[in-house]
Amino acid sequence: MHSHLFLLLWVVVLLRPLLAGRLCTPGQPCCQLRRRTHLMCSEGLEDKFTSGEHKIRALTLHRWPSPTFDPAVVLSPFPLIQRLTLTDSNVTHLQSDFSVNSRHLEVLNISGLMLESLADSTFLRMKELQILDLRDNNISELDLSALEHLPSLREIYLSGNPWKCDNDLTWLIDDSHNRSVANRVVDRDKMECIDEAYKGKPVVPVMGFIKALEEECPREPPNNCTCWINNIVWSENREYMVPFIFVNCSNLGLVELPPTLPTNTATVLLKGNKISDLQPLVTNEYYSRVLDLHLDDNLIKSIAVLEGANWLLRFRFFSLRRNLLTHLPTHALDNALERNHNAVSILLGSNPWHCDCQFTPSFQDLLVKYIKLVRDISDVKCSFEEGSENSLARVRDISRSSLCRDHSHVVQPLDLLNGFLAFLIVFILGKLAYDYWAFKRTGKLPWIVSKMP
Repeated sequence: MHSHLFLLLWVVVLLRPLLAGRLCTPGQPCCQLRRRTHLMCSEGLEDKFTSGEHKIRALTLHRWPSPTFDPAVVLSPFPLIQRLTLTDSNVTHLQSDFSVNSRHLEVLNISGLMLESLADSTFLRMKELQILDLRDNNISELDLSALEHLPSLREIYLSGNPWKCDNDLTWLIDDSHNRSVANRVVDRDKMECIDEAYKGKPVVPVMGFIKALEEECPREPPNNCTCWINNIVWSENREYMVPFIFVNCSNLGLVELPPTLPTNTATVLLKGNKISDLQPLVTNEYYSRVLDLHLDDNLIKSIAVLEGANWLLRFRFFSLRRNLLTHLPTHALDNALERNHNAVSILLGSNPWHCDCQFTPSFQDLLVKYIKLVRDISDVKCSFEEGSENSLARVRDISRSSLCRDHSHVVQPLDLLNGFLAFLIVFILGKLAYDYWAFKRTGKLPWIVSKMP
């Protein structure tokens, strides 16, 4: 913004002699020649300066009257031109490339316009170009090929444009040698992205994240995953940025979790695979920062391996829909969810849950306690069991009496122990009563008492 204001003030200063020296008609071309070689014009070119008889070496155009600008036509009367400034205009595109008429141009300033795009060949013939200023336009992408064949180019200015960082701008971070195009972009640290995921973020670090992601995404067969950056946030002190990376490895026939993930992976989609083992969530460091894990439609039979795992204390979204789960460690999961203040959702529906007296009551308590987290609680149902009244019933709706009714007639080991203890109590009380009665009648002490010292 400041550079744009400064540029406008500079143009006004240049045009002051023009405006002071003669009266210009609004809407009509108005030009003044200074020092015989510098032509300054507003609203277009006057015909008398297009004959080619003037040895113009610097041309400043202000408020160009058309949305298009044709360098081949406009510059044809000025074969010796070395500096061109076109600014403060509503020019949206260039009608042609800078042609042979521009071979002597050393400074090209086409800033403060509304340029939306540039062809790769726009500057191709400008072998003497040293400074290129494209600031404050509407350019959203610029291919390296548009700039890399300019041997004399020393300075490039690109800030103030709405850059789409989803396009390939990774050449901006290629500063491996002094003559790289990236090193000639003077204001690359002021370039900002406009994409929703990176809006307002500086282009250079975003391109660094994108390049690293291209290298780290697990694409080696069978892990033909796709990766992208879902969001980038500043740290609390705004000293650095953190990307949130999304990895999609769904429907690839994977039998295990991918052994590696990009740095800062936040979300992993692994739907529709053949995964059964969740041990990497406990032991693999790559999964330590994963917040959202989608494991729907796999072959997972148990999550007992996660008992006590740190990952359960940090996750945000965990989906296990349509797996083979029949039980889970309710106490361990309850303990983890009590301590996990980051959890938003855990999905457990469409699994063949085993409904019995031992497991289901505690499972019901867990579901009711975390009903706001178990978003698909209506799909948490008992497995199909022919002849059972609880077959395919919603777990949270089953009554405790119906769960245990089938087992009420079975004598359990604990029941035998309780019966034996009750028998002993009755026997001892009966013996005590008999001995008391016998003593009162005969005065004879019980046999065991008579044997005591």
